[in-house]
Amino acid sequence: MPTDTKSRILDAALALFNERGTANVTTNHIAEALSMSPGNLYYHYRNKAEIVRELFARIAGEWAVNYAVPPATMPSIPMMEAMVAGNFEIQARYRFFFRDLTLLLNADPELAAAYRANRAGGIGNTRFLINLFVDAGVLTPIGDDAALDDLVQLLWLVGDFWLVFKDTGGAEFSQADMDQGVRLFRRLLTPHLKGNSP
Repeated sequence: MPTDTKSRILDAALALFNERGTANVTTNHIAEALSMSPGNLYYHYRNKAEIVRELFARIAGEWAVNYAVPPATMPSIPMMEAMVAGNFEIQARYRFFFRDLTLLLNADPELAAAYRANRAGGIGNTRFLINLFVDAGVLTPIGDDAALDDLVQLLWLVGDFWLVFKDTGGAEFSQADMDQGVRLFRRLLTPHLKGNSP
């Protein structure tokens, strides 16, 4: 349980954002949840946008750990599935961000720049991982750059928006939904698995 004030503010904000959505939560609500004066909160974070940016930095940090390949690790389908499952677990923890993504990016150019830079790096890392799996003999060569780009974009669509798609159906995102998201990733990669190429 974090004890420093900034972490407590972020944790309280995260719980409120997940429960109510960012549009329905003010810095006063966050301060009230912590039995803190608004002035004390402003000493640490000037506004709600700054809090959201810090929460995104947490997300980006968790993604970096989730998608890191440990040295001397042989790429495998279970490793890929663990990365995908980890991504959905991160999104479930920070579900407000993905539900409110377009509004948040439109409202805060600084957040938008950070998110887009992270996404560009993530897309590059996805290409790297696919090529790593090809080199390890797990996947067959994807073909030309356009085919690789299409596959990367499809994987990102599932990875970034599966939770949002399920959420718009009105049910709480569940473990079964996470498992299905992993299966969707596997289905996209199945034609490229060694021995399954057309």
